[in-house]
Amino acid sequence: ERRKMATISLFLFLLFQGFWELTLSFNVLDSLLKNNPFSLKQNDESVKRREELKAQLLSVCDEAGGGGDRERVEELIEEMIPLSPVGSASSTSPLLQKEWLLLWTTEKEINFFRDWNLAADITQTIDGGVLKNCIPFKNGGYLGVEGSLSSSSDEEGIRTSFEFTEATLDLGKFGCYKIPPIGKGWFDTVYLDDEFRIDTNSRNDILICRPVD
Repeated sequence: ERRKMATISLFLFLLFQGFWELTLSFNVLDSLLKNNPFSLKQNDESVKRREELKAQLLSVCDEAGGGGDRERVEELIEEMIPLSPVGSASSTSPLLQKEWLLLWTTEKEINFFRDWNLAADITQTIDGGVLKNCIPFKNGGYLGVEGSLSSSSDEEGIRTSFEFTEATLDLGKFGCYKIPPIGKGWFDTVYLDDEFRIDTNSRNDILICRPVD
């Protein structure tokens, strides 16, 4: 009977000791988190800075117009890249899979339609392995291209390769025509969140987009 009581007492002692050590560990961890300047506070500051940079970038793009002040745009993008919530593997992120509205680009072909006030909202749709670009004309019709997508095996996981396979020129009452598709290359999604996307591509151009509402 004494041996049985001694065994139970030892068990309770060890159980209590283990519980106390576990509680102490949680208390120490809680203290470290509260006093660590690089914990949640840093994340909050990163989010705040990210939103500030996005606002600055949009402001610069609005003032610059198509392709203007590229140097300042690139400076802001460089600061935003480390703050991207997705970081690496952006090419396979579900956030990339949607219809995007083009806000700003350095692509001369696209800016031609904008500079001459020929195009309405220009969109790009990524749906699985399919890429669709659409330039709607203000007076009716559109220029559209469609192609295939594949994630490239780059170290950072941000590169997507594309190749256009068909193109359509719709001139409204003047007819709709299939034209030879031209273009293949890649784009790196260097910044991506649920409301903003920045790409650089194989032609050394920049595209800044937001989701279509």
